[in-house]
Amino acid sequence: MVFMYVHVALFNIQEGADITFLEMQKFEENYDAKPHGLDHFHILQDRANPHRYWLLEYWDSKEARDKFEELPIHKEFHKNRAPILDGERESYELDLVV
Repeated sequence: MVFMYVHVALFNIQEGADITFLEMQKFEENYDAKPHGLDHFHILQDRANPHRYWLLEYWDSKEARDKFEELPIHKEFHKNRAPILDGERESYELDLVV
């Protein structure tokens, strides 16, 4: 019994680029991802490291997110965001059950 697919990503952001990251990510989530099956999202800031952020995305299905990942507009977003990241991102796949 799965109610929603959840994708979690952990980002380390270069010092001084936090606002840029947040604005880029909010725009991507609200204007590009929502029409393709994103229900809602949260961005959390790590208390121990102010340049570490957790992105929680709640999707209608894993298939919806997989299709979105293949869109040219989303691939372009990844290229534009890459310069402000500090290292590789980590990601996790979860199912929301309650």
